[in-house]
Amino acid sequence: MSQSGKDPRLVPYGGTNLGTPLEIVDSLIVPSNQFFVRSNGPTPGIARDAWSLTIDGAVDLEISIDFPTLSTLPRRTMTAFLECTGNGRSRFRPVAEGTPWKNDAAGNAVCTGVSLGEVLGLAGPLPSAVDVVTQGADLPEMRRGLPMLIARDPDTMLVFEMNGEPLTAEHGGPVRLFVPGWAGIASTKWLTRLELWEKPFTGAFQGDLYVVFDEDGTPIAPISLMPVKSVIADPIDGQTVSSSGVTVSGFAWSGYAGISTVELNVDGAHDWLTADIVESAGPLSWCRWQLELALPPGSHRISARATDQRDIQQPRRACWNQKGYLMNEIQSLDLTVVLPTGD
Repeated sequence: MSQSGKDPRLVPYGGTNLGTPLEIVDSLIVPSNQFFVRSNGPTPGIARDAWSLTIDGAVDLEISIDFPTLSTLPRRTMTAFLECTGNGRSRFRPVAEGTPWKNDAAGNAVCTGVSLGEVLGLAGPLPSAVDVVTQGADLPEMRRGLPMLIARDPDTMLVFEMNGEPLTAEHGGPVRLFVPGWAGIASTKWLTRLELWEKPFTGAFQGDLYVVFDEDGTPIAPISLMPVKSVIADPIDGQTVSSSGVTVSGFAWSGYAGISTVELNVDGAHDWLTADIVESAGPLSWCRWQLELALPPGSHRISARATDQRDIQQPRRACWNQKGYLMNEIQSLDLTVVLPTGD
């Protein structure tokens, strides 16, 4: 994959994987050139005029549609977050296996496309259909099963525009699936086939690679919705500032509901302080929050936690698992205030 056009401040993780340090993001929407990149295999180069999508399996009519046909269907635009399953993996102790993402495998974008339900309707799913099995063009084994209930949600989309521009190859273009709120692996990139199954799908990227395993190797649950989470973007851990007035800001999101509150704690105090949610774009989007603190000179520890509209709150500790998935424990950072002489 060509990295041309990407912000040089993105963090390389090998292959085609790039992380977005959230301190460089200064708006609710992450610009496309700053948006993180996660790929399990090579990046296909498929032109829009060469793209087609097969829909078969448990349907009334097996069909294949091209991009002009897709673009005639009713369009839908939404703002939503996307997060890699292993985002924050490096924070687990002991270290879990996999790419050592920090808090840099998440982003928020304006997505335009067509509801998956509209596309499936062209083929007529049979009442017996249980899963929509998606096929990506990157790897033959890149197949994922999505329950019909989720597939029929109007917000589950085939996306072909990101932030008002054609979806680039590195982000799954010309067309990708997008399942808002779910782990990024559910949003199959370079989509080429939808096969309807009459039983649950259990392929490698469904029943093995993206399952939570405990320390004994026991499978606990498949990956689906992403948990509630807040991240401090500014200041960064270990930073020294020269003012007692410190504005702490960041982002918060949840796959279960919109964010209700974000709170900060200073130096382990009993009370938590409520931050201001300064920008949001609905329950599928992350929100931007901030709070100005008056801190005396010295070392301080700042923590942030979010609560969503289902009253689900970030835990103090995330459950360790072998693959380092779903890291959402309360984030803390250390900050030093040093005032100039005479202040």
